[in-house]
Amino acid sequence: MDLSSDAFGHLTALLRRDEILEEARAGDKLRLTPVELLRLASSSRHPVRVEKGFDKSEILERLLNYEPSNLKEAPMLASPLRPYQSLGFEWTRFLYENRLSGLLCDDMGLGKTHQAMALMAWLREHENEKAPFLVVCPTTVISHWRNKIREHAPMLKAHVHHGAQRNVKEALAAADVLVTSYGVLRNDIPELAKKSFSLVIFDEIQNLKNRDTQSYRAAEALQSNMMLGLTGTPIENSLDEFKNLFDLILPGYLGTDKEFVEVYGRASAEGVLGRDNLDALRRVISPFVLRRVKKDVLDELPDKIEDLRTCPLSEDQIKLYRDAISSKGATLTEQLRRRDQPIPYIHVFGLLLLLKQICDHPALVHRRPEEFEKHQSGKWDLFQELLFESLDSGQKVVVFTQFLGMINMMERLLSGLDVGFATLTGSTRNRGEVIRRFNEEPDCRVFLGSLKAGGTGIDLVAGSVVVHYDRWWNAAREDQATDRVYRIGQKKAVQVFKLVTEGTLEEKISAIIDRKRRLMESVVQADDPRLSKVFSREELIDLLEPV
Repeated sequence: MDLSSDAFGHLTALLRRDEILEEARAGDKLRLTPVELLRLASSSRHPVRVEKGFDKSEILERLLNYEPSNLKEAPMLASPLRPYQSLGFEWTRFLYENRLSGLLCDDMGLGKTHQAMALMAWLREHENEKAPFLVVCPTTVISHWRNKIREHAPMLKAHVHHGAQRNVKEALAAADVLVTSYGVLRNDIPELAKKSFSLVIFDEIQNLKNRDTQSYRAAEALQSNMMLGLTGTPIENSLDEFKNLFDLILPGYLGTDKEFVEVYGRASAEGVLGRDNLDALRRVISPFVLRRVKKDVLDELPDKIEDLRTCPLSEDQIKLYRDAISSKGATLTEQLRRRDQPIPYIHVFGLLLLLKQICDHPALVHRRPEEFEKHQSGKWDLFQELLFESLDSGQKVVVFTQFLGMINMMERLLSGLDVGFATLTGSTRNRGEVIRRFNEEPDCRVFLGSLKAGGTGIDLVAGSVVVHYDRWWNAAREDQATDRVYRIGQKKAVQVFKLVTEGTLEEKISAIIDRKRRLMESVVQADDPRLSKVFSREELIDLLEPV
């Protein structure tokens, strides 16, 4: 390929890799792989011309000028793809044909699973791929994948590789699609790494955002023609984690961590890049990232109405809250004010969780959910009001909370009122039956889910009211949970209630979540003690101030 001196200078600044620069010939020619050429073309303002006769010139021209084409050989799924899903399938097929990888980042509920199944079906039917496919996903959505493949891609034989009696050799011999969890991948990688797969799909790939984990290293060891990551939240906490995902699917494409910073700079204190650097990064990653949002592709999807409902603390709650702040908050606040001292994240996090429990219900703090009627809670009263109003109007209700004690109280309330309900937590074994019962049985009126277990990988389209009893640290996780209801197949308008107690840390957390959402940064998960990614020292002090 021909490069002007300016373009060559841009390339050296962009790639910064000696092994590539050594390929320069006569000062004006350079030998690049298709991925390296696409990286240059997507980031450079200078035109890139592929010489006729150049090895793989046809493929390179397609890479540089890719446009989705009309499908001539559509995959034979039991249900047809929507137009935007067909384009997504065509994009993944194009990547596969050129031995590239990518991230499908459509909004939650737009059918990333269907598009991935279409690719697998097409590879079996039209490309005669013999090697198996591997789907790695959170444990909570294994049954979801198995059921979707059986229902929509019956030509593919799915096998769940999970449980104590699993056998890698037998599973690979019996299945077209091997469905397993990130935990099993980590444990069975010595055997799985020996097999070459046609395609590896990482569902909820943000689970691999930390390159220092055993799961990440196990994923790196897999052999496949293509890696396809599925996620509705490609950036949960930071651009560093997003780069880790790219390093997994396209190793070396974004350079080393040092090179990445040298080319694109560092994020500001608010967590975003400068406009020029952000535009440059978007150009570089755009060929390998596909993202569509609901409002742009689903004209038939009904409205979603979000409503922040506030309530006061009861007298019981005010006393507990003030006692917690005075006994623990004052000491921690003093430590936070000492700029020369490290932030005691573990202790701060523990107090924040305690304050959130107080805001939910005093019985949660006392660890006596069976005695919930002995205590007063402003949020509990508001919850019952919204619940009964929704049930009286004939709607099904989906409730999310991060505390199992709250689910226990809700179960007792509904049982006492003879209202049918379904519960899904991390310990639930028959997940598929629980979800089916809520979606199909008229008498099952309420779905109770812990945010971790019920927030991803399930369809709850029978519901039309969503109640977030308590706000999650991670805004993306909260949105994912809402999208269990607001997704393809939903026929009713969806009402989303987010409950917040007035004058407490919940109001402040709600404001921080909204600010982080606008900055494309989401709050770290509750079990992550690295609160520095979420709250500044000043914000932590503010959260621990008395009511």
